[in-house]
This record gives sequence, structure tokens and C-alpha cells, in this order.
Amino acid sequence: MTVVFSKTRYFLALFIGISIPISTALTNILCPLALLFILVEGNYKQKFNDLRTHPIALSALLLFAVMLLGLFYTPVSLSEAGHMLSKYREFFYIALFILIFRDSTSRLWGLYGFLGAMGLTLFISYFTEITGWEIIKGTLENSSVFKDYITQNVFMALAAYFVAVQYWTESKWKWLRGLIILLAIYNILFMSMGRTGYLVLFCLILLLFFQSYRLRGVLIAGLLLTLMSGFLYSNSKVLQGRIDKISDDLLHYEEGNTGTSVGLRLEFYENSLILFAKHPIFGGGTGSFLYEYKQLVKEKGIHATRNPHNEYLMIAVQWGLIGLGLFLYLLYLLWITANRLERPQKLMAQGLVITIVVGCLVNSFWLDHAEGHLFAYLIGVFYGGLAASSVA
Repeated sequence: MTVVFSKTRYFLALFIGISIPISTALTNILCPLALLFILVEGNYKQKFNDLRTHPIALSALLLFAVMLLGLFYTPVSLSEAGHMLSKYREFFYIALFILIFRDSTSRLWGLYGFLGAMGLTLFISYFTEITGWEIIKGTLENSSVFKDYITQNVFMALAAYFVAVQYWTESKWKWLRGLIILLAIYNILFMSMGRTGYLVLFCLILLLFFQSYRLRGVLIAGLLLTLMSGFLYSNSKVLQGRIDKISDDLLHYEEGNTGTSVGLRLEFYENSLILFAKHPIFGGGTGSFLYEYKQLVKEKGIHATRNPHNEYLMIAVQWGLIGLGLFLYLLYLLWITANRLERPQKLMAQGLVITIVVGCLVNSFWLDHAEGHLFAYLIGVFYGGLAASSVA
């Protein structure tokens, strides 16, 4: 029976990793199945002790508990607040995935499940570009395949970084990994419109050089990225168009026109800070953002939104400094605890943290289905094998 449970857990790890970048429906089936598996597997006392003494799992569950408590003082209906709470179930899933990925085999299967899905995405993206056949979501103008271009570009940047770490730390398959890295980077910068992916990729390149050469690496990477930026702007029509759009949007914003992509985000940030100032300690409650913002729309005649496209502000408005503090503490734990991992896993885990930190500045990524699930999943992959004594 133990062997059956182990095999089941391995396959769950693999297929969830494949499903997150590809299918929302399949992910919504497999994650509850993983929870059911953990319940059926038994050994509850050991699992409870594992979570109770694992600071990352405990911190994530505490943050989710604060969100649960937000149901009791929210101005919206229980069903609406419950819907918002369900959007943040990934913080609960962190504990689930830590239990799923408690041995090296499941962690290996999980990592390669995600990389395999991104490899398939990369293949279909190039297939569309080369043949002109627009299949799934991919088009000749924008290479997104299973997810929108924002999500795909961030996932591709993270996958490229993971393969780069493998290239840097392992001696096998150098030529293949090098080719994959180049194809992924070209896909991100020349074939996709996802500006968040550009930003994440540049930050991950900077991180990899810092991890390898410390401060000297930062200087080298800074020079490399500066030269690379000029080349990319001159040669990538997709990237050039997206960067020019930022410049145009900022110009219109200065002239008082906020009805642009950048202008709207800046307006959302400004007004979210106003909402945060109304309930700075506990926030407005779970699901309160839309309700509070609607009131502000009536007062100021501004554009409406369901989220500010900034995870820090989204959490702060609903759960105040308490929620934001717990979220930042979770990120801090993830960073410092990565130092206790083996070198390849440490580098990858730090890349995950940087992706979360940077991506959440311009998107509400934990609110988004694919990103939130992937973050929780990869936290399990990298931190699930740590014994309680090693993370205390």
C-alpha cells in the first residue's frame, strides 16, 4: 500500500506541474484530488507536526487564516467574500504541496512536469511562427499558446532561468539546455508582448550573475543588460512597440489622460493607497476591494477596476498592514530559507522569490489562477523536502 501511495503522489506531482501552465480546468480537478489523496493517505499526526514546525507552511496558513477572518468584517455579502477567499486558496495550497513534495522523487517529477509543459508551449509557439498555422491561442502577432501573453512570458522566463541553473550546475546535456535557453529567451523578447515577462527575465539574468559572481556579477550583468537593451529595442519590433507604448502612455498621463494601460495602473495605485488609508490596520475585509473602489468611482468619477494590478496593494486594501506584513514575511522566509537548500534548488528557489516579488509589483499574481497555483506549487517543489529542524 505504501508503494501505491508513493506512485500516486508522484503522478499527481507530475500532472499538476503539467496542468498549471496548460489547463485551468485540469488544475481545478487535480489540486482537490491531491488534497483528497493527502486525507486518504492518513498519518495525520505526522503531517500535522510537519506543518506545525515548518515556518513556510505555518506562515502561509496564518496569512490564509487572516483572509478567512476578513469574512467577519467585510461590507460585501458572504458569497462574494467567499468567492474572493477562494481566489487566494493558493496560500492554503502551499501547505498541501509541502506535504506532496516531501521526497526527492516527487520533487524531481514536479519540476520536470512544469518544464515539460513549458517545453510543449515553446514548441507550439515556434510551430505557429514557422508554419503560419494558428492553433490553440497562438497567433503570428503574439505567440501565446495555452495562457495569455502575460502569464506565458512570466512562466517562460522562469522556466528559462531554471534550465540556466541546470546548465550552470550540471555537466549533462549542455548543448540541449543551451539551445532551450536561447529559444526561450528569443521567444520572450521577439515573439511575445508580455512586458512583465521582459522585466522578470532581466531581473532573473541579474540574479543569476549575482549568484555566480556576487557584486562583480551585478556589474557585468548591468553592462550586459544595458547593451542588450539597445540591441533588442532596435531589432525586436514586438518589444519596441511595447516599450514605445509605455512612453506614449506616460506622456498622455502627464497630459491628464488616464485611459491608457500605464495611466490606468497609475490611477489604480493612487486610489488603492486612498482605500488602504481608510482601514490601515485590518483592511476593509475579504472581498472589500471592489465594493470600496466602486464607492470611490462614484465620488471621483474615475475608472472602475476589480483589482489594482499590484498584489501588495490588493492585500493591503483588504487585510491591512496585518495581511501585508504576513505576506512580506512569507517572502522573507522563502528567501532566507533557500540558503538551506542544495545549490541548484537554492538558486531556483531564489529565482522563484524574485519572480514573485517583481511580478506582484505590476500584477495581482496571487489573485490570478495560473500564477498563484504555480507559485504555491513551486514553493512545495523547492521547500517540501526541508526537515523541520533545518528551517527552524
